[in-house]
Amino acid sequence: MKYYRWGFNNQSYNAQFYISSGGFEKPHPKHSYGPMGRSGYMIHCVTSGHGIFKSDGKVYHLKKGDIFYIQPHKTTYMEADENDPWTFYWVRFIGNLVPKYMKRINLSYKNPIMSQQDLPTVFQDVIDIVEYSQNSGPQDFYYQSKMFAILNALELHFPKENPHKNVTTTSDIYDRALRYIANNYEEQISVHDLVRYLNIDRSYLFRIFKKHSQTNPQEFITNYRLNKASEMLKSKENTVEYVALSCGFLSYQSFFRFFKKKYGISPSDYKKKYLN
Repeated sequence: MKYYRWGFNNQSYNAQFYISSGGFEKPHPKHSYGPMGRSGYMIHCVTSGHGIFKSDGKVYHLKKGDIFYIQPHKTTYMEADENDPWTFYWVRFIGNLVPKYMKRINLSYKNPIMSQQDLPTVFQDVIDIVEYSQNSGPQDFYYQSKMFAILNALELHFPKENPHKNVTTTSDIYDRALRYIANNYEEQISVHDLVRYLNIDRSYLFRIFKKHSQTNPQEFITNYRLNKASEMLKSKENTVEYVALSCGFLSYQSFFRFFKKKYGISPSDYKKKYLN
């Protein structure tokens, strides 16, 4: 029996989240790989036959419909069955964000085995990624969307237990407040909106901001808007009025007053000074 293999290498590199390669393999009987470590995260889906997978000193006898996960830099071993060698699809993914994402999923070299029965979309999405690689034209958006769908399904099926999930710290509340401000500063948000969103007492919110930013929530929101405005004013295309409204100020007059107080110069003069 001849070893059969085909696959792809993604040329659209992304340092943050990158599906680097994938493929389909039909090895000959007893063909083995390892023991060795891999440099990337990998997911394999067995589509026929049988084989052995070893991870963390444990031996798993796999068959059609099984899925196995490989964690980077952990020693693994693969071997096709002597009488009924397996075939499988696989994908490899790397990037600065991947370790952070995988920490949210209770999956590792210690518990690497999954099933198509439990995770049918993961099984099919791995196959779809590899099959799609045969198409011409841009492919990286498709790879990314499928891989995020895979991670979403894995997180839902293997949620990572957080022993502190019911304990809310002031840092947690402060981080939520910052995300809310960052996502809504262009709108007419107020401290009241922040209090309602966080579902906490107004005085408690003030104490949290005083602790973490040495200012109060309203001053923080205003300064956040002014920082965004100062960046937007550096663009020749943005008028001062456009910047004021785009950063959540009610009027040019209020924007002018706050901006001059913070920077000691009017928005128009700031823009001219920067552009010159």
